[in-house]
Amino acid sequence: MSDIIDEAFKKAFARYGSIKNINFLPPIIANFLLVHDAQGVIDNGGYRYFFGSNWPNNPPYSRFVDAYIAIGCKKQARDMERVVNTFPFENPHLHETRRSEYIKANFDEDSHEVKGWGDALCGDEEVWEKLREYYLKNKPEFA
Repeated sequence: MSDIIDEAFKKAFARYGSIKNINFLPPIIANFLLVHDAQGVIDNGGYRYFFGSNWPNNPPYSRFVDAYIAIGCKKQARDMERVVNTFPFENPHLHETRRSEYIKANFDEDSHEVKGWGDALCGDEEVWEKLREYYLKNKPEFA
């Protein structure tokens, strides 16, 4: 499965690598790349890593939620949206320092996660399967 996803990523990057803003990519490619990159980070360090630093061009987190929905991961999208809504300020994607402070203040050393967040997406193989299916269904867009 990872070979197919790697192939899709290489094709998308070869075709669109010079475009540095996700807003200028075709939606199918943008959805693939948003989920690919987000899931890679989440699998490595959970939501804490995902929300711990800025994403290029600071897309709203709703773009990630929408991308998960687009590939067929509605359950995962709802969980990400739930976590986004725990930030006690608007537009958390624009406030790296405030996000970091919130994460630090609510980090539970015993569970190694932010209180109330959980890490439902971390290691969720269904995301990769759905991403693979999404690519195969939309393969001509990557050519």
